[in-house]
Amino acid sequence: MKKNQNFLPSFLLGVTAGAIVTVFLQGEKGQSIIRKAKAGIKDVSADLKTGIENMDDTLEKWVNRGRSIINELKGKGKDDMYDLEEIFS
Repeated sequence: MKKNQNFLPSFLLGVTAGAIVTVFLQGEKGQSIIRKAKAGIKDVSADLKTGIENMDDTLEKWVNRGRSIINELKGKGKDDMYDLEEIFS
């Protein structure tokens, strides 16, 4: 019974909060906040797209660096502990 008694005040509080937010967002300040948020989202999405496009180059650099390290270890005779070709092929 106690749960049901809390429902109506909670529901009314939620409706009131929703109405306040809606009225605020319809005003000039609210519209300004929405414009800024949209611009921020566009910037973040552009940065993310650029990062994804550059991921291939970055991974290729890491792979080449790993191969270089393997070749250096082979040249120093340090490959007797591990089969480096098997690990990194």
